[in-house]
Amino acid sequence: MLLAKESSTAFYLNRDHTFVSLVSSWQITTFSVAINNNCYSLEADLTITLYDGRVLGYAQYGDSTGFPIFYFHGGQESRLSSRFMDSIALGLGIRIISPDRPGIGLSSFQENRSFPDWSSDVEELADSLKINHFSIFGLSGGAPHVLACLQTNSERIDRASIISGATPYDYKGTLKGMWFPVKIIHWFAGMKNEKKLRKYIQKDYEGLLNNPDKRMKQFQKYLPKPDKELMIRNPEFGWDFIQGSIESYKQGIDGVVQEWKLYVRNWNMDLRSVEYPVSLWYGNEDKMAPVNRGRYYKEQLPNSTLHLIEHEAHFSLIRNHLREILIDLKTTHSIG
Repeated sequence: MLLAKESSTAFYLNRDHTFVSLVSSWQITTFSVAINNNCYSLEADLTITLYDGRVLGYAQYGDSTGFPIFYFHGGQESRLSSRFMDSIALGLGIRIISPDRPGIGLSSFQENRSFPDWSSDVEELADSLKINHFSIFGLSGGAPHVLACLQTNSERIDRASIISGATPYDYKGTLKGMWFPVKIIHWFAGMKNEKKLRKYIQKDYEGLLNNPDKRMKQFQKYLPKPDKELMIRNPEFGWDFIQGSIESYKQGIDGVVQEWKLYVRNWNMDLRSVEYPVSLWYGNEDKMAPVNRGRYYKEQLPNSTLHLIEHEAHFSLIRNHLREILIDLKTTHSIG
């Protein structure tokens, strides 16, 4: 079955939604899928205008009338990075709402932003969609954004999860077990002068844009074994990630640079005051968010549950266990 949209991008899928080949122009936006004569839309380029005049971009996947779950993407990703969730969310009756953070994708840059600012953006988006209650989860750099919402909007949140999440930078062992290239960007982000950080991120962007095939080969060769096997077995996950990352640079590198600096500064959050239940999911072979980060959260968040998953890493865990994660987040609370 052929699936195509606007540019020269084309995907070929089996009936179970798995990709068997991909031709890319790196200009994917939204598209429609027809399976068994049923057509549904992946709404990838939606926006609202916030009270302060900024634009907030977001995408929706899965069941448009299903239980609402907000997903907060990882660092150097965007609203497009959750496209892989569509078919599973659809089957579970779940509506995935994935917003771009400030300066990322379609969302306006926000001067002097902090992690706690994110909760008001999410609240405005929920209001605009007429959603009163919802669940939230975040991957990697999405973790502090989950915590920000729990500190201010917990009465509207049904359930919350952190997947392979980033942690505050100010505790002993924060980089223990981390892959060296990821340590480097943390070090650069912590420097007062942004020059090295900006150069590193600009190089990442140019590599993604100009030679995506090389990046895919790097994934398939150098990532931890579970991630490497995933990228070889299901290369569509790698291409989706690359496309979502390219979209994060849509307005340039300023939004990505700003967020990296936030990761290594004071988060202005008291984790021990977050009494809301939080599910923590970490893979024992993750070298980007090592398991000690999950253990740190388990110690700091008084009502958290830690799931340590064997033979999983940063990319593989959320993709191989998405169904379990979403079922854990879905509640019987009335929609709306």
